[in-house]
Amino acid sequence: MVIKDRIVSWFIQNIILLKVEQISIPGFITIMTTGKEKVNIRELFLPENLLMELEKKIVKNYVRNGKFYLYSIGKKFGYAYSILSTFPTIKDDKKDFLSFVYFLVRWVEATYAKLISYKVNYKNKIFKMIMNDYIICRKNGLGYILTSGGVAGIWSYMACDQTVEGVQTKCQGRGDRECELICAPAEILKKKKLKFFKETDLENLELDPNYKSINDIRQTQFAKHSLKDLIDSGFFSYSQGIVQYKNERHFLCEASLMYILENELKKLKGAEKILFEVSFNYGKNLIKRGQEETKECVMSPRITENFVTDYMSALGWGDILVLKKSGKYSVVSNYFPWTKWAKDIKFIMFRGIISGLLSEISNKKIILKKFQTDFSKGYISLFVSE
Repeated sequence: MVIKDRIVSWFIQNIILLKVEQISIPGFITIMTTGKEKVNIRELFLPENLLMELEKKIVKNYVRNGKFYLYSIGKKFGYAYSILSTFPTIKDDKKDFLSFVYFLVRWVEATYAKLISYKVNYKNKIFKMIMNDYIICRKNGLGYILTSGGVAGIWSYMACDQTVEGVQTKCQGRGDRECELICAPAEILKKKKLKFFKETDLENLELDPNYKSINDIRQTQFAKHSLKDLIDSGFFSYSQGIVQYKNERHFLCEASLMYILENELKKLKGAEKILFEVSFNYGKNLIKRGQEETKECVMSPRITENFVTDYMSALGWGDILVLKKSGKYSVVSNYFPWTKWAKDIKFIMFRGIISGLLSEISNKKIILKKFQTDFSKGYISLFVSE
């Protein structure tokens, strides 16, 4: 506990207080890049259970290649995030490189796990990490997106070697005492006789020139509460770096994951439907847990549509307004997190979560199946409706 408290203290001093991570603006969660050109990276505060259930269902329904697609999503995301964040590479000064590895692990430890130790074999480009209570894999024993895949993508970029892959050799979700991950070039993993997935198609993941201007922080019209506001008010509980709402753990993640996830899953027939269902069920169950508590306390008001604005905006999904006309719902999000893949997806995760939230709030099944985007004002406005 003392060790974890020190890590959280380090995180607050080095990340929050220096305004590297910005959580005090309604509709936005951003982190500043470390490179020469400063860019506010758009982040989302995602629920752990959503990705946990998604991995389980994809693996169950696509026995032959489901695990590979999840791993591929993770590696592409980790690689794209590293490009966007202008992480240093092994070609830079060795001392600076290793110092940044320490910094990065501490950041991950403060937000994704209870405890992490690591080793770097600089010469052979090997990175080994041992984790306790790491997100997602701790619950489903899988973790292909943000454990083996995500870390492999980051290390592949930093090692300047696209053959680098990741293997999770131990997992608490599979009954081990701790999680263990090794990332190394494929030839080294072969020598160690480890089975691994191979994903070297890491093209076209670079930053779009318009990313900075489109995602600039703007004054919200509808959202009044930031993530910091909801933590300070007790809406979200916060303890030892773990943030929860109704025992639902959330974690910070750059918005590209949402885009890459949908773009890759559409290659699997029927996977888009699974993504919507998992997102829908998450939203519905979240409200259900909240409603159960209000029944126990007579003085507590019933959860209304305002919850959608407060919750989703604070999680970084933009400036959100829920409208109801002639019994039909529609939702608008101005300043929605943008990437260059915005015209390639159907915003399934977003539509699914809000459909689930509204269904439980209204006690009627709501499916926001229609969507429309508007880029005319220099940012993205997303409209979804029944």
